Parts: sequence; C-alpha cells; structure tokens
Amino acid sequence: MEEQIKQLMADFLNLDPLRIDDATAMESVEGWDSFNHLNLCLALEQEFGITLAVDEMEGMTSFYDICQIIQARL
Repeated sequence: MEEQIKQLMADFLNLDPLRIDDATAMESVEGWDSFNHLNLCLALEQEFGITLAVDEMEGMTSFYDICQIIQARL
C-alpha cells in the first residue's frame, strides 16, 4: 500500500518516490497545491476502490496522514 501511495504522489506531485517519507508534507512540497491535491485524492480513490469524505481529503496533508487514512478505509 505504501509503495502504491508513494508512486501516486510521485506522479501527481513530480517527486522522486525514493525520497518520499513520513515527513513529506503539503507545506514542504512546492507543487502540492489544491489542484494537485484534488487530483491525488481522486487517484487514491480509484487505486484503492474507495470513496473519501471531504474531511478525509482535507486531512491528507502528508504522506503519513494519507497512509493512515487509506489504511483505516481498507
């Protein structure tokens, strides 16, 4: 699951997946704006076959947070 999330983040945020860790967060990634965030959330929904609530999407501000929310939904 974590590797899938890293790859999606790399694709949508133009990051090296090998450099993504728990400290990778919205405020520290230049390209992580609201548009890319929405696209990332939609890709996560499709990848994992889930539907995220708005508050879950709003809470996905770091790799760690994304993993926690996805894990809770699976």
